[in-house]
Amino acid sequence: MQKAMSNGANAEKKGGVLKGILGGVAAGIAVSAVSVVMMNNSKKTLQKKAGKVADAMEDLFDSAKDMFQ
Repeated sequence: MQKAMSNGANAEKKGGVLKGILGGVAAGIAVSAVSVVMMNNSKKTLQKKAGKVADAMEDLFDSAKDMFQ
């Protein structure tokens, strides 16, 4: 009787550990997915800003060139 109860307790412990591991893996995947989306959005935003800065620099250069002609 004692042996049967200890086997059941071990099975419950193993099931709990497995659930914990799977929960941790699922949480890690979710965090990774969110960070990938955020990084892609940041890259797009930085590219847009870089394009605007390049356009502004070109306009400034053209204005300076016109001033000195």
